[in-house]
Amino acid sequence: MQHWWGPKDFTNPVCELDLRPGGGIRIHMRSPDGTIYPMTGVYREIVEPERLVFTSAALDDKGDPMFEVLNIVTLSEQGAKTKLTIRASILKATAQAAAYLAGMEQGWSQSLDRLAQEVES
Repeated sequence: MQHWWGPKDFTNPVCELDLRPGGGIRIHMRSPDGTIYPMTGVYREIVEPERLVFTSAALDDKGDPMFEVLNIVTLSEQGAKTKLTIRASILKATAQAAAYLAGMEQGWSQSLDRLAQEVES
C-alpha cells in the first residue's frame, strides 16, 4: 500500500498496517507540496480473497478525527480478470471534513489507478 495509496503524486512516508481483524492502520500521506495528511483506521473483517472491511479517519492538526468512513472492498473473479468494488459510507464527520469528503471519490479513483500501475510493473 505504501507505493500506491493516496492521490496521484502523493507519497506515504508512514504506512503501518496490522492486517487482521482489530488491527490498526496508520498512514501519513505527503502531498507534492510537502503537506502531511495523517489517517488512521481499523480492520474490521478480512475474508480472503473476497472481502476487506475497514474504517478510515483523516486526522486534523491536533490528531483528532475529522471524519470516519466505513470501507467495504469486495473482489470477485470475472473470467481472467478480477472485479473490485468499493463502498464507502461516512459514519461521522465534523464541519471541517466537507472539503476532504468532496474529494474522496477522486482520491479512491487515483489510488486504484496507482494500484493498477503497481500491479502491471
